[in-house]
Amino acid sequence: MKKLFTLLFSMLICMGCYAELPEYSIVGEGTGQQGTYLVKVTVTSKKKHVEDATLAACAVHGVLFRGFANSKTRQTQKPLAGSAAAEASHQEYFDNFFDGTAAGYVNEVPGSRSVMKSDKKYKISAIYSVNKDQLRKDLEAAGVIRGLNSMF
Repeated sequence: MKKLFTLLFSMLICMGCYAELPEYSIVGEGTGQQGTYLVKVTVTSKKKHVEDATLAACAVHGVLFRGFANSKTRQTQKPLAGSAAAEASHQEYFDNFFDGTAAGYVNEVPGSRSVMKSDKKYKISAIYSVNKDQLRKDLEAAGVIRGLNSMF
């Protein structure tokens, strides 16, 4: 019961985290180079223009805390950082991380950005290559996530 309460409390806290990140979805988009994920991020917004940094932060946030699926290959990828509890327990680190550092782990695929109007909202999409190996290495060094070697 105590674990359940702690998990629910941490999820409640996470809802307030990163309020600057808009509503978004993330899906796998083929295969990237060794050590990277290729993902498509779609942001739903009332405005037609969304900054590149916002899309990049959504791509990294999705890889870290949501995971994604690729409908073409029917493969899923679990979140790199694990559960929402990890996000809540290192909130200060991630606040600073998403204010600028996160953009260093992604590259937009040239010519992949698209804007579609749906009802009164816009859906802005772009494909990003996320450097998962370097991201994992840096988060392990900062003590935010446990390394793969810690399990043995």
